[in-house]
Amino acid sequence: MRPLIGVTSYRHKFASKLPGPALMGAVLSDDYTQGVEVAGGLALVIPFVDRNDVIPDIADCIHGLLLSGGDDVDPAWYGEQPQLGLGEVNPERDELELRLIAEVVARGKPILGICRGIQVLNVAFGGTLYQDLPRQWKGTIQHSQRARRDHLSHTIRIQPGSRLQQLLGGEATLRCNSFHHQAIRTVGRELVPVAWDEDGLVEAVEHPDYPFLVGVQWHPENLWRTAPVYLGLFRGLVEAARRQLAG
Repeated sequence: MRPLIGVTSYRHKFASKLPGPALMGAVLSDDYTQGVEVAGGLALVIPFVDRNDVIPDIADCIHGLLLSGGDDVDPAWYGEQPQLGLGEVNPERDELELRLIAEVVARGKPILGICRGIQVLNVAFGGTLYQDLPRQWKGTIQHSQRARRDHLSHTIRIQPGSRLQQLLGGEATLRCNSFHHQAIRTVGRELVPVAWDEDGLVEAVEHPDYPFLVGVQWHPENLWRTAPVYLGLFRGLVEAARRQLAG
């Protein structure tokens, strides 16, 4: 049996010419779900729910959690006022994901966070974010690349001996893609940074004392076809979920 990986989705308003309230739905790029499938898992797109008491049931059903990219995290969750440069936020998604992270962590199930995913993970563990890198960060590397999604835009340095290095074939440096204007500012409790860009901006974190909890700032879901080393992140999540399923 393939382990079931829950993947968080985007909140989307569907255009309609019909009268009445706008239709809302959950959408997600196929790159995430197909990456899970190629790695040996079965992806389940997690819908937006009206009742918070459903969230523990979701955490019970899935064997692993993939936090996908998307909108900015509301800075109220880490005790800040919104600053110039903050993008669109989605309160429903923030609450769903933060509650879901808490439930999944309480069950010791594996988590992989991608782009927004690393950011919401960091906030869940008490960390803070740069609300807008061009205004708040001293670095000069472009993090919102103007190239196709699978273009390897800039270099990252990976911590020797980290779980991330093992997942990425033992490499000490790699090139990654980059589509973000926010990033980790203060690292959350119990998390450790394990990758940086050449300016020193945190590009990945992991939890050293948890079965599997990894967050990356880039988008491996767009890379695994052309740069297979990045499939290692999906394989790591699925293998950890398989152990959860067997145990």
